[in-house]
Amino acid sequence: MTRSPASVSAPVPAPASVSAAAPAAAPDHTGPDESGAGAPHQDFGDTPRLPRIRRRLMVVGISALAMVGIAIAASLTELVRDVQLRHRYEETLAISRLAFDAESLATRLHALQDLSAEQNALASGASPALRNAVRALDIDLAEWERRIADAAGRDLPLDARGQIGRLQPAIDTMRAALAPVIAIPGAATAGVAAKADFDRAYLAAVEAAQGTLLSAVRAGGDRAVIAGRTAREITSAIIVGASILALALGAAHVALLNQERHESRAALGVMGEMLRTDPLTGITNRRGLDENLPVEMARAKRNGTTLTVAMLDLDFFKRYNSRRGHAGGDSLLRTASQSWRRQLRPTDTLVRYGGEEFTLVLPSCASEQACQLIARLRPVLPDNQTFSAGVATWDFEESGEALLRRADQALLLAKKTGRNRTIVSGREEQISLPLSAG
Repeated sequence: MTRSPASVSAPVPAPASVSAAAPAAAPDHTGPDESGAGAPHQDFGDTPRLPRIRRRLMVVGISALAMVGIAIAASLTELVRDVQLRHRYEETLAISRLAFDAESLATRLHALQDLSAEQNALASGASPALRNAVRALDIDLAEWERRIADAAGRDLPLDARGQIGRLQPAIDTMRAALAPVIAIPGAATAGVAAKADFDRAYLAAVEAAQGTLLSAVRAGGDRAVIAGRTAREITSAIIVGASILALALGAAHVALLNQERHESRAALGVMGEMLRTDPLTGITNRRGLDENLPVEMARAKRNGTTLTVAMLDLDFFKRYNSRRGHAGGDSLLRTASQSWRRQLRPTDTLVRYGGEEFTLVLPSCASEQACQLIARLRPVLPDNQTFSAGVATWDFEESGEALLRRADQALLLAKKTGRNRTIVSGREEQISLPLSAG
């Protein structure tokens, strides 16, 4: 059917939805509108806060490691404290043994004095029992002298150290007095009698040292117990606090990881949208068309609805660009894109195919309705700018490239036959619409 020519300068009715002219219902879109028709251009400058989240993750991770390090350091400090406390107990035990040995030697000296007094009363020489007792006492004095030297090298109070220092000369004197008794049997009585004064002096020194040593034992034990209990309480509090903080920081780290994953997905979505969006016009680019067209073809085939594509090309754009400059050409492309988007349905897709060429993907729209839509797009261009259009309806068999190729061939025919017109692929003679630039 041949249609009469129409003038671009003729009054254009108010924009109406193409879906009102299309008999088929618009397909249901489960996702957002690919073209963003009727919606303002999305601002991609608001990028996700991934660097800030990663810095927080680093701070939280380092803090958690610091808390773990504090807990480990507190545990090691507790181990060192236990070793020191064990050494203190060993020192206390050594002092206790020294005190009890001093008491034992004092008791044996008393017994030796009684035995020597008995020998003096009988006016007899040193008996074998006396000599054996003196010899055993000399051996024990040598052993105790070694223990005193060992105790003197430990961490003792000054008074206990002084008492031990006074014991050493007494021991030396006692051993010198006992030597003749051990070596010369006949000298037992005289030796024992000669050392009676030394026995009394030694017993007095031993008794004084015993009291001082026992006091040192009690004081050292009390200090060790109090220091150990205090250190253990402080260390336990540090470990518990560090563990709680580490758990809290771990929970915060997990929360930040989840937030980072969410922000990463959002960033991927933004970057994907940026990859599918033309930066100059804010509409879908060629990459978005390559992704969207197969989806629309599958939906049309599944629902049994029509699918039409149209190729639009601004007439004499290079001449306009040369006359108005590149800024004027960019402004024309942006104005055309935004004005055309407001005329489309949410299910339609407007694509900047390249340069001044655009593509329309129109689901549930036949070629006649597509031509009506294109007629409404012409008067919204500024400066009486015109465009040529080629329309092709999918035959449910051809590929997306073949469909676009047919629409592009119809567009080339429209430009060859005078521009400012719409040609439908396969019906070039019937739908040719030469329009004057008016």
